[in-house]
Amino acid sequence: MQIAPAIKICLILCLVTTCLTGCDLFSNAPKAVDPIQNETIKLNTDILLSSANLFAYTQMSEALSHAQALDAVLASFLHHPNPLSLEETQNAWIKTYQSYLKVSFFHLVPRFEKPSYHEHNDTYHVIQEELDSWPIEAGYIDYLPLYPLSGIVNDQTLQITEKSILLQHGFSDARYASIGFHPMEFLLFGQNQSRSAKDFVPQDNSVETIELDTSPAKPDHSINNEVARNDVNGMLKSKNASPLISEPQNHNRRREYIRLLSALNVQRLQKLTDRWEPAHGYYAKQWRQPQSLQNLQRVYQAAIDTIQTEVLVEHISMMINSPMPEDLRSPFSGQDIRNIEAIMNGIDLLFSSENSFIDAIKLRNADIADKITAQFKRLLLDINKLPNSVTKDSIESRKKRLAPIQNDTIKLLELLYGGAAELGIPLRELPVSTS
Repeated sequence: MQIAPAIKICLILCLVTTCLTGCDLFSNAPKAVDPIQNETIKLNTDILLSSANLFAYTQMSEALSHAQALDAVLASFLHHPNPLSLEETQNAWIKTYQSYLKVSFFHLVPRFEKPSYHEHNDTYHVIQEELDSWPIEAGYIDYLPLYPLSGIVNDQTLQITEKSILLQHGFSDARYASIGFHPMEFLLFGQNQSRSAKDFVPQDNSVETIELDTSPAKPDHSINNEVARNDVNGMLKSKNASPLISEPQNHNRRREYIRLLSALNVQRLQKLTDRWEPAHGYYAKQWRQPQSLQNLQRVYQAAIDTIQTEVLVEHISMMINSPMPEDLRSPFSGQDIRNIEAIMNGIDLLFSSENSFIDAIKLRNADIADKITAQFKRLLLDINKLPNSVTKDSIESRKKRLAPIQNDTIKLLELLYGGAAELGIPLRELPVSTS
């Protein structure tokens, strides 16, 4: 999700000042971390970077394996579409996406990109955006209840090829995503999780069985121009006609489209996995250059930024403060609580892996290391207890359930800043609340 830096800062400040008023939430957190304070124990940056690299490669490889398994399950589903095989494919999508979320924050780690990556529009930033652009406009992908001919699936002027679909990605707005996990999510789950396996039964691409209601139609300003353009190029609307369609159209196009989306996800995850391969990967090689402390700072800061911005602001704060949170990460599969769990689980794995940050902190201050470990464990346990249905609860109920999670996440941030101080890793200041 793309948010301007200034807006991010405002959102974070708003979060910590309005949701939990009356006290200084970060009173125990250092306002800035000085260079290495504990000079008696030399920081082994090479070991720490090797551990972080191994985490990135292992988790990316796992996400790739799940994506390949999803591709195989999808092929089986398309061979014989039925409710059970659809459910199996949906579960495979959930497992794949949450596996990727564990390591997705690594795109925030600054790195040098090959000139050829820029030349071919193939940088880490571009790949991440192609994999995980959200929120999206569902009507840009496929039909909606009131617009049965909307979306790429039903625009027969558009070929279902890699080149043409890539050209549609972010066509005129970031929400018009045509590739990645979330268009695939909508194709598998549908609006309000109403997708039927019948939508994927092989059937000729056709819109010629449409009956038209030619009575005067009231103008509908709720649909955006791009969806209207894809509704058979607005032809039906220009004739004041509303399609009366008993079932979805263009099944074969839908089948081709979801096959392509799955293949593109596998392709991009393979690229990232190769680049993090410890021995020969391009990103991994950069960590063997004489910038060890700077690279450690970049990894640590990326984890902090993810907790602050993605978890606290874009997920928890959205659920607590928005009466109808429409721009969640996974609105079609309803997995936003599990998404938070996956992100936090990934950061926990980064810190707690062998020879990683927790081990280094423990050598300097065992008390802080133990508190960080316990806070991760407590937070993940409490998130795990939350049902996915939280997003459908009333705003009062959501606040009651999520406020403790919010408090514990902020406390974890304080502890992580304390850990960085022990390691002498300089970080940006935490936003400080006022009464």
